[in-house]
Amino acid sequence: MLDRLSVPRRPFDFEDYIDILRRNVRWIIAPAFAGLVLATVVAFLLPDTFMSQALVRIVPQQINPNMVQNVTSQDLADRISGMAQTIESRDNLTSIINRYGLYKKELKGEPMEDVVSQMKKAIEIRPTAGVTGGSMPALQITFKYSSRDMAQKVCNDLVTTLMNEGAQGTFEAQNAANQYFQAEAKNAQHDLAQIEKKLTDFRIKNAGRLPDEVQMNMSQVNNLQSRLSGLSEAENRNSQERMMLETQMNIAKQRLNAIKDGAPQRNQRLMELDRTIQSLQTNIAEMEQRYTKDFPDLQTAKQQLALYQRQRDQVAKQAATKSDIEATEDNSTLARERLDAQAAIDQLQVQLNANKSDAKQIRKDEAATSVALKNYESRLESAPVGQQEYTELTRDYSLAKERYDKAQQHLQQSAISMDLQQRKQGETLELLDSASLPTAPTAPKREMILPLGLFGGLILGFVLVAMRELKDTSLKNLKDARLYTQLSILGSIPLLENDLVVQRRKQLLWVGWATAALAGLAIMGASMAHYYIHKA
Repeated sequence: MLDRLSVPRRPFDFEDYIDILRRNVRWIIAPAFAGLVLATVVAFLLPDTFMSQALVRIVPQQINPNMVQNVTSQDLADRISGMAQTIESRDNLTSIINRYGLYKKELKGEPMEDVVSQMKKAIEIRPTAGVTGGSMPALQITFKYSSRDMAQKVCNDLVTTLMNEGAQGTFEAQNAANQYFQAEAKNAQHDLAQIEKKLTDFRIKNAGRLPDEVQMNMSQVNNLQSRLSGLSEAENRNSQERMMLETQMNIAKQRLNAIKDGAPQRNQRLMELDRTIQSLQTNIAEMEQRYTKDFPDLQTAKQQLALYQRQRDQVAKQAATKSDIEATEDNSTLARERLDAQAAIDQLQVQLNANKSDAKQIRKDEAATSVALKNYESRLESAPVGQQEYTELTRDYSLAKERYDKAQQHLQQSAISMDLQQRKQGETLELLDSASLPTAPTAPKREMILPLGLFGGLILGFVLVAMRELKDTSLKNLKDARLYTQLSILGSIPLLENDLVVQRRKQLLWVGWATAALAGLAIMGASMAHYYIHKA
């Protein structure tokens, strides 16, 4: 017998499935009907939820951002998140609930915190990709509530709060940034003034000995040395010019004396010798400045000078013997020559005075230049004073100046950005679609709940039928009898029952099914009537 029980069941064919359905049709219809009744009750007892929605466009800045930059760092997502948090704050939602009298039933049995949480779930603020397929960013605000009129009012209130919060938040952010940049600029200016004062005091205290003045000092030394050399050359030229002027003065005086003594004035030989002697004296004076006394050319020049002086003396003696012959010249001619000689002497005297004045000025300039040259040379000889301290001061000054310039630039940008926002040329919010008045509820989805309930009941019925068939191991038909008994079937005896009993059983079955159907229909009708009565 145990071996028979462990025999696996035979595979079902189409007739077996039909037989299973015929035997268990009530187990399939009953759960399906129950599921339909339950879905109807749920669908019509749940309150309607209406959704009102509005669309707000985010208008970008009207001026090119490359020309006027926004000083705030919040991007669009952060701004939307901040505005949403402000709108969904407990204080704001509590004010809306009290203002419009929302969630009266919930407030009777729940604390305000739970009702506020429930209202938060009914609010949705989300950015959209664009308006009509474009790239224009926008915000969609939705609110769900059991009353469509109240849903529209609350959605309008949320949109107004959002737009006010957007404008106020942008202004506050701009103002906070401007105050920050003002403080930064003030601190940077104060630090720059302090460092600049330290650097100025250091430069005044160590004037001429600063590290960055070394090149200037060297340039001044070179300039002063060149000037001193030029003054020395000027002094030599002045000395030579003075010697020449003195020689010419002596010649002019001798000529005047000769005219006064009646000496002949027209001896060409004597005049040529005077000019030659004068030229030799000038050359000798120049060579004495450049060369030593043993220089050959200098010795030769001196010998020639002595020779010409002897010749001049002889010519002068010969000219004196002829004075009686030339005494017959006109007195007017002698007077004119005397005047010319006196004028030449006066002119030479003026030149000598100017030469002396130039010599005095040259010596004065040489003394001043020498003093200045020694001063700059002493600066170069002394090591740079406080080089490390000066380097640190200059570096701190450069950093403070850079910080001050940046702070001033940021402050200017902040002022321009605030002015742009006040003129409503910055990024703003614009209402595209006001809060809509919903015409149909968005929840519950009754057209989906009823089929789902019916389908769920059918699935449950099939599961129950499968479980009953798995537990039922009785022989159902002749195929089972042949397979499991391994015997030949000669015939079958039909089940004989009392007709009265069979009829009563059928009546009870139909009564039960009718009662269940009527009860289900009554429950469904009551649910629908309850819904439409409250809706009206």
